[in-house]
Amino acid sequence: MCVSYPQIIKNINRENNMIKNTVQLLKLTRFDILFQFKQGFYLVYAIITVVYLLLLFYLPETVRPEVTAYLILSDTSVLGMVFVGALVLLEKQQNVLQSLFITPMKLSTYIFSKAISLTLIATLVSSAIGFIPGAMLDRCLSMLASVILCSLFFTFLGLGVSSRANTLNEYFGGILLAGLIMVVPLALFFIHPGLSLIFPINAAITLLITPESQQTLVSNIAGVSVLVCWNIVAYRYAMNQFNKNIIHK
Repeated sequence: MCVSYPQIIKNINRENNMIKNTVQLLKLTRFDILFQFKQGFYLVYAIITVVYLLLLFYLPETVRPEVTAYLILSDTSVLGMVFVGALVLLEKQQNVLQSLFITPMKLSTYIFSKAISLTLIATLVSSAIGFIPGAMLDRCLSMLASVILCSLFFTFLGLGVSSRANTLNEYFGGILLAGLIMVVPLALFFIHPGLSLIFPINAAITLLITPESQQTLVSNIAGVSVLVCWNIVAYRYAMNQFNKNIIHK
């Protein structure tokens, strides 16, 4: 197959742009991680992790998996949605966003840096409370998939809500409504487990609580696929809200 010279140049430019965007993402993610460390995010969750570990070691081994799954899903997996609002509001007050988005940096780079950095904390904490007491060792891969995808989803969702909020009260009101919309389908999990898997929270629960001996390739692929699809929806929502409420405004 013959490739024209202009096409070769176009491909090279595309590759250079991809490398440039990747480097920007890595630098901004590193900055976000250091900023979160200095703001005490890691210290707070280190203390919480120790408390959770003491609780789990005190509990009988027969109930540890269920309690661990609850702690992971209700706390560590959604921490991105809780903290990202404070981060974005702080950057609004300090006029960081106004300065950031007049640079060549893409909006997608900013959004992914926040999502990746907060998901890192969620993954570290979840791994500690899931693996050290041993409750999640028999489902480590499905647990990690659930935590990572769930954390990314809630962080994207939080970014979209925070772009419209001007105060913490407005933000918490927004995520409370979003949380209710996400949690209400949980009732379907006890009525019709199969149908309930179309909702992100139920897909995450299934990946967390199902022992490896009862997992199938089809069920794992289905759960991961549902969460990936919802992540795409939440990411597009965050992009649209930032374009509408911050960049264009």
